Amino acid sequence: MKQVIHREKSWAIAYDERLLDAPRLEYFSVDYWRSRNAVAGEAVGRGSAWFIDTASGPIVLREYRRGGWAAHFSRRGYVFTGVARSRPMKEYQLLAELHARGLSVPRPVAALCQHRGVISTGAIMTVRIASAKTLADSLTHDGHIAGLWASVGRCIRQFHDAGVWHADLNARNILLDEEFRVFLIDFDRARFNPGKPVNGTGNLNRLKRSLLKHWPAGEMSAMSLAWTEFRKGYDE
Repeated sequence: MKQVIHREKSWAIAYDERLLDAPRLEYFSVDYWRSRNAVAGEAVGRGSAWFIDTASGPIVLREYRRGGWAAHFSRRGYVFTGVARSRPMKEYQLLAELHARGLSVPRPVAALCQHRGVISTGAIMTVRIASAKTLADSLTHDGHIAGLWASVGRCIRQFHDAGVWHADLNARNILLDEEFRVFLIDFDRARFNPGKPVNGTGNLNRLKRSLLKHWPAGEMSAMSLAWTEFRKGYDE
C-alpha cells in the first residue's frame, strides 16, 4: 500500500495510488457516480454509505455525518482543526495501519477533508468486501451456523489484543463474507494503542445491546446460546 496525500487550498485527499490513479473531488460525490449509473446500492440504516462499481473495482463511499444533538445544527459539518486531525484522515490512516497488520478490516482507498473557515466536511472510500452482509442481516438465515459466533468472538478479541478500541461496535459494523469470515468496519473515532490490549467490556456490552435490538422476536433463547458461544470464542 503506497499512501499519498494531495493538498489544495481548501481540500486534501489521502489515497492509495495502487487503487486510485489520481485524486479528484468528484469521486467523493454520490451524484457523480449516479450520473454514471455506477451506484449499486446503499447501506441499510446508514443513509450515508453507498456501494459503487468503479473501473478499479467495487468500493464503499461513506460521508461523515453527525448524530445526536449536534445534528440539529449541522449534519455534515465538523469543526476544522487541521487536515491530519480531521475524522476522514484519522480513519484512513488507522485503517491503513490495521490492514497492514493483517487485521480484518476493509482496505482503505482514499479519504477527503474539505474545509472552509472553521468548518470541514469529509468522506472515505474503502474496498468493498465481496458478497458481505452485516451480522444484523445474517441473524435470521445464518445465525445458527456452527462455529459462527465463536469466530465473531475471536475476531473481536484480536482487535482488543492488538490495542484497538472500536467506538461503535454494533451488529451493523460487523460483516460476514460468503465464506463467513468476519470483518469489522466503521472505525470513525476508534483508538489504537499498539501493544496495549484494551479492556473490551464496554465494546462487548454495546454489541450485546445491539444484538438484543436486532434479534428476531421470540428467539431470545437462541440469542443466549449464541452469546455463550461468542464469549467462548472471545475468551479463548
